Amino acid sequence: MELPECWYSADAEEELRLTKELLLELIPTHALHGLNIKVVAHRDGANDDILCKHTDKEDLFTVVHLTWSMKPEVDARYPTIDFHGTYTEFLKWEELQY
Repeated sequence: MELPECWYSADAEEELRLTKELLLELIPTHALHGLNIKVVAHRDGANDDILCKHTDKEDLFTVVHLTWSMKPEVDARYPTIDFHGTYTEFLKWEELQY
């Protein structure tokens, strides 16, 4: 998978660290809670923007903006979902961000 500029594949250590924080922040009423997702990338210089692949869907990705609160959030709007769609749509969305 070729990532856009400013995005980097998460190595095993980064994937573990970012997934741990994501799962910690998600409360039962959050849209991503209980879904099968895997952290595949993060934005350069911003470990709060992560790209997740839905492992039970062929081409479904979500960009999540972590809060790094290091505890469960109290509001299901957080962490925010900045993008949700196919990889091609992600690439188009990313082009519009900058």
